[in-house]
Amino acid sequence: MGPSIGVLTNPNSGKNRRNPSRRRELERAVGRLGVVRQTDDLAGLAGVLDDFLELGCRYWVCDGGDGTLHWLLSVGAERIRAREAAGIPTRWPQIIPANGGSIDFVAHKAGIRGQAADVLRVLVHRLAHGEPIERTTLDTMRVRGTTHAGDDFDHLGFAAALGGIAQRFFGKLYERRPVDAWSIARVIGNSVAGAVVGGAPTQLAGLLPQSMRDYADEVWAPTRAHVTVDGRRLPWGSYATLQVGSIDISLGGVVRTFRRAQQPGILHAQAVSTTPLGIVANLPNVVLGTPIWGSQVFDGAVETIDVHALAGESLDPVIDGEVFHGLAELHVSHGPTLEVPRVSAA
Repeated sequence: MGPSIGVLTNPNSGKNRRNPSRRRELERAVGRLGVVRQTDDLAGLAGVLDDFLELGCRYWVCDGGDGTLHWLLSVGAERIRAREAAGIPTRWPQIIPANGGSIDFVAHKAGIRGQAADVLRVLVHRLAHGEPIERTTLDTMRVRGTTHAGDDFDHLGFAAALGGIAQRFFGKLYERRPVDAWSIARVIGNSVAGAVVGGAPTQLAGLLPQSMRDYADEVWAPTRAHVTVDGRRLPWGSYATLQVGSIDISLGGVVRTFRRAQQPGILHAQAVSTTPLGIVANLPNVVLGTPIWGSQVFDGAVETIDVHALAGESLDPVIDGEVFHGLAELHVSHGPTLEVPRVSAA
């Protein structure tokens, strides 16, 4: 009988950088019930996941943050499709996201607490003793598209900032480490200040530091695109913010969004065409996850959303904290629903 558990560890994730002996700790925790593979970059990930599939690992444990999980799922989906194309029926394994990153919004959503080694010990104990394992499900979304260079783009994820302040927020957030509740609040505060600067009279704005004016121009630059929701094109060509999620999320306990995605099978999309001050006026709704108001707002459940950059524009989406550049078009639809064992060490 082969190993039941495949553990992927990313030594570069937020918490793992501080623990160079991480892999040995994971190997001790999983024992004979599993295998541990470490990837320092994306080049070796497909081979690792092929090994997990060949070995018949029923549980994939992700020892990393939300970004590591994003790549595990995206490359995993690619490898599963390749096996099925070769005539090998393949089921999705059960996925266990651990808390090895900076935010870990997926693990928190699933109700998983504790570091990967501790979570593994709980899982191994329950498997070895035949104890029941509580499970939940997480819906994903599939984000496909084409780059300006003509390359295909195909990823799985849970939360995607497709344009506007939603996308640029993450660019600013990851400029400095660590990423935590304080840094999220700082970027929100600076963005609000930038909106005020952008809305100030020209003479007054000229008295403000150039760095503040540059920040405002960068963060609040709208995304110019055609957006189509369930086959219906929205009547605006410029978006202050554009995002979609397959689960409701909490970013460090500071921002809660995609509330409609609390219900299984729902993609929650938000497309807002307004001024920076219009977004600031909605800040309580953005933070609390309540409906966004305005005359040029789409905020609701969708089956699909398509985004086509206008001439001279580029889409630079952020999916689960991973930043991508140079997309000409994007198509978002439902992805697979994942089974997640709720094993928690805390």
